[in-house]
Amino acid sequence: MSESLGEYFQKAREAKGLTLEEAAARTRILPQYLKAVEDNNYAKLPDEVFAKGFVRSYARILALDEATVIRQFEESGGQFYAKRNERESLKQKLEEEERRKKVNRNIVVGMVSAALLILFVLMGRDRDRPEPRPAPTDPVPAASVPAPAPEPPRAEPAAPAGDPAFRSASGQPEVERNFSGILPLEGVAPDSKKQLILDVEAIERCWVKVQADHAPAQEVLLNPGDRTRWKAQERLTLTLGNAAGVRVSLNGKLQGPFGGRGKVVREIVFTL
Repeated sequence: MSESLGEYFQKAREAKGLTLEEAAARTRILPQYLKAVEDNNYAKLPDEVFAKGFVRSYARILALDEATVIRQFEESGGQFYAKRNERESLKQKLEEEERRKKVNRNIVVGMVSAALLILFVLMGRDRDRPEPRPAPTDPVPAASVPAPAPEPPRAEPAAPAGDPAFRSASGQPEVERNFSGILPLEGVAPDSKKQLILDVEAIERCWVKVQADHAPAQEVLLNPGDRTRWKAQERLTLTLGNAAGVRVSLNGKLQGPFGGRGKVVREIVFTL
């Protein structure tokens, strides 16, 4: 057979006087598929198994030798279908590889997210954990350390203007910053008038709130060594943010203790 398979089919059909539509009606194959066979256009044909069935049916209605036609189809179309199968196989491999990469990316993202979440939780726990208090150190024996020379009294700093903790009117606090401790709280004689005098000296950092008589309550934050004084005629109400961090004296007499370190004690009432 010198001509191509498609030319062979076309000449046989025309020799029988059939149009392409008539041949399609007899074979029950769509005309475009028979046209693709005659044009040797295998790209427009379906898979190789179906295309081979079309060729066999077409040869049968044209009274052609089916074995010869199938052999020529395998020679001319076999290379095309082999390349098509190779392309399909390569496409499937690429798609499978892309799916594996996507799964691996999702696994990595999930692991990183879980690690960040665990790190965030651990950091939150460390942030909420209370700081350990330093253990008290044993006092050094007096014999091993020479006694320091007495420090001369320091002048009390002037009260800054506008600071409510330094007001001296009746019922207002008088704060002595960096109190040296040379003047004891004990023995502070009250004024000649009958009144209440409340002195608070800070041993540790402490928040103090005091209400004198019916005046509005006042608050002050004392650092170690600070001293504050309130006066009232009838009643003083004291609230401490660190009960063990202050030394309280009423009319020159020590009061308390009112609680342990860090304990909040509210509304300690002093009256005449």
